[in-house]
Amino acid sequence: MKPTRIFLFTILYVSLTFLHTSCVREDTGDCIQYVLDMQAVDSNGNDLTATGALQKAEVYLFDEKGFIRKIPADISSDLIFGDDKNKRLTLVVWGNIKEDTLIAPDIPIGTPIEEARLQLREDTEGSHLPITDIFYCKKEVNNTTTRSGQGEYLTLVMERMSASLSIRTKYLTKHCPYNGKPYTLIVRGTGTEVNFTGKIIGKSAGYKPASYTDKQGDVYTLPFRIFPTAQEEYIEIDIYREHEIIYTITQDNNFKKLHAPAGKQTDINIDFHYTPPLITMDVLPWANIHQDTEL
Repeated sequence: MKPTRIFLFTILYVSLTFLHTSCVREDTGDCIQYVLDMQAVDSNGNDLTATGALQKAEVYLFDEKGFIRKIPADISSDLIFGDDKNKRLTLVVWGNIKEDTLIAPDIPIGTPIEEARLQLREDTEGSHLPITDIFYCKKEVNNTTTRSGQGEYLTLVMERMSASLSIRTKYLTKHCPYNGKPYTLIVRGTGTEVNFTGKIIGKSAGYKPASYTDKQGDVYTLPFRIFPTAQEEYIEIDIYREHEIIYTITQDNNFKKLHAPAGKQTDINIDFHYTPPLITMDVLPWANIHQDTEL
């Protein structure tokens, strides 16, 4: 238990008179204060909170009528907010949302949770920017929950939503002679938006990660992050030389569609020494990178 937590609970009753206006009533018995503790976990449930993986968090409050308000959050301490204890609330927490990669528009009061959404940003050429290491949690607070006193402590466990991806070619010159001009990789698939239920939606995205061409004429990326592929969804990779697509990959040599699951590192290698090219896809624990990225 955090050192401040006992103190926080001791002041709950006193602070009821200072609750948000949505909880100001003649009978303060209808009011309750929630104390929120936020954690971030990896795909195996391991706590990442102390590792620095979670840098910032934003809490959004919904009820049965839609969006209510955004609650200022500080990941270094517990968060307190008050509301009507008879309401059925839904708390949505996003971790590491940064506006240089995602558009987080203002949400009008009353917006249904399914219609509140984040959008991928585009570069000047219309390609989508890779995202940050985002985390997500949705927790419903049912008004039938048994509560004691005037406060309730809630732990919000955010799971990693982003997928990490890296791509590497070998012997690309056997397919396309190298003319000294750099190659570009475009990754297509997944949606361009995510709503506040955690569902990826929208049209197909076209990510343009930073691509590097080495002196042998092979192209690669360092690990970058995208929205994850859902079940039965897949990604495809286009290799460009200037504005010309020279090769497209949609599956590996086992006829398995290319995909990028949430919370995992996916390494894709395309070896043109073979005909057809040898394409391998390795799905690994987060940050396990097996590709050689030396020039």
